[in-house]
Amino acid sequence: MQSLTRLLSLLLLLLISQHLLAQEVPAEKLSVPASSAFKLVDISPTLIESPATPKAFGISVLQNFNGDGWPQNYAAQFTPYWWALPKNRDVFRFIGITRQQTGTTKEVWKTQPFSALKFSSVSVAFIKKDMIPDTISTSQKVFSIGFRSTVLRAYRRGYAARLQETVDTLTQQQQADILNAVNADPAYNRAVQQEDTATIARIFREYTARKNETLSGLMSRVKNQLTEKPLFQWEVAGAYATYGIGDTTWKAGRAGIWSTVALNTPLNSHRAGAVNTNYFSIAAYTRYMYDAYALANGSITSANSVDVGGRLSFEFDPISLGMEAIYRNYTVGDHLKSQRVVGFVNYRVAKDLYINGAFGNDFGLDKSRILAMFGVTLGFGKEKIDMSKLPAM
Repeated sequence: MQSLTRLLSLLLLLLISQHLLAQEVPAEKLSVPASSAFKLVDISPTLIESPATPKAFGISVLQNFNGDGWPQNYAAQFTPYWWALPKNRDVFRFIGITRQQTGTTKEVWKTQPFSALKFSSVSVAFIKKDMIPDTISTSQKVFSIGFRSTVLRAYRRGYAARLQETVDTLTQQQQADILNAVNADPAYNRAVQQEDTATIARIFREYTARKNETLSGLMSRVKNQLTEKPLFQWEVAGAYATYGIGDTTWKAGRAGIWSTVALNTPLNSHRAGAVNTNYFSIAAYTRYMYDAYALANGSITSANSVDVGGRLSFEFDPISLGMEAIYRNYTVGDHLKSQRVVGFVNYRVAKDLYINGAFGNDFGLDKSRILAMFGVTLGFGKEKIDMSKLPAM
């Protein structure tokens, strides 16, 4: 009879520990990237940005150092994935990992290259800037709306298997630690001898709650890997802006679509137990844009333009810094060429609070202009992920 009681205890352990592992935990270190609505009108400190998993909601406030006091530029960004509350949002579906097995062959864990599409975001911005290249230095009211999507991403070899191994270790160690602690408790052995199932259940619940705290190290390993940057990622974004001409008239201003390809190399992955939060990144960027207000032969006209550029950056959590250079060519004439070369720095002050700035030369049709910009970005949301069991075969 005692053997049956111990068997029931083991089943109770599996049920309780599985319930513990399946609880939701915060998705930490999510990014609050600059909005596409800002980037279209060149108001963002950086036009080239490394794609990352965004928060549910973000607000950005930016201002040039040569501005007129109170900041004039505001943007908000939404990520529908976090608002839709999809079911079964566990660590494997969050990253996009599946396991495959054919016949008697060994199971293979793979990441899905298009799994980041679900994190597509929409942004809106309200801006005050002189966007018309005339002789009058008057700022226009600008309303812009944009989107951004990470179309393709690829992690380092073995990423999926490492995540599976960590979650599997978490499950096994959780069960083993609880069972060892319970077996060493005299009250449990007395309850088994007396076939007191109520006391057995209470003991398992108590030890399970205690082990929830001691397993925080393994939990952190899982959460750190979820925010590890992919080795390769391809982002597509676009935006449209309308200008307020005078007090009552709004006209089409700009529309553009652009693409960024980035490579991220971890700088501390060789260290045992290191968390991959330090990176060297290189990115290439191109943008096609329609501008309703361009300058040609002294007159304002509509024109198309093409941007080509690149960026180098270093990230040493919580600070990142680097330099980007973008060359712009308008199709209405060979003389309408411009470039933007800036250095930038971003600092994560708190969990969801970032300050960022840039200094360098901005676009200018006749000559380059000095750019000096400072911004604050806030993130909001209670993003959660299930620390659930391994995905079913």
